[in-house]
Order: sequence, then C-alpha cells, then structure tokens
Amino acid sequence: MLADGYSDVGPGYDFMLLEAIGIDPEDARTFIHSEKPSYPEFEKWIATYPGVKLDAATIDAVNAAIIGYNHTDPIRQSILSASGIPDDGSILDAINLNNLDDWNATHAALKGS
Repeated sequence: MLADGYSDVGPGYDFMLLEAIGIDPEDARTFIHSEKPSYPEFEKWIATYPGVKLDAATIDAVNAAIIGYNHTDPIRQSILSASGIPDDGSILDAINLNNLDDWNATHAALKGS
C-alpha cells in the first residue's frame, strides 16, 4: 500500500538496515507482500527472524552508516531540481534529500487532488 513509484524493500536504506541486522531483504519482501502486516506486526516478525542481530552495537553501526550515506550526484541533482533548490553543495546527505523528495511528492499529490 505504497504510493506510486515508491519501491518496496528498495536498494537504499531498506537493504542497508535489513542486511546489517541479518535479514534477507527478499524474505522481508515476501513477508510484506503475503501478510500485509501492520508496523507492529512487521517489528514482531523482525524480532523473531532467525539469527537477527538487534544488539546495540549493530544498531549503532547501521545508524552511523545511514547518517553518513550520500546519494549519487545524479540522484541528488534530480531531487534538488524537482524541489526547486539549487545544487550548491549545502545538501548532500540522503536523509535530507529523501525528506525533500517525499515532501515534494506529497505536495504534488495534494496539489493535484
């Protein structure tokens, strides 16, 4: 039940997180498609996944990787351009770029309705 164009278990943060905690991304995709879980149901599935690593060190490492992740130049340029923001080097991190992308898509959807 994702918005058009939004990938399920995409190759960015989804894969980074799932692989870091020891979950096969394809297993997660299969579970999501077959069960259509609520957020708490998905968390329960994660917590009971065989061999899952939810210790503080693993979580800290994946959080640091996510915080330090930057999109490629073409992706950054595309997101900034679509948002009407100049690519002046002030926004490089994927977290803020993803937020801009989501806000831009939400605004466009609301404006169109």
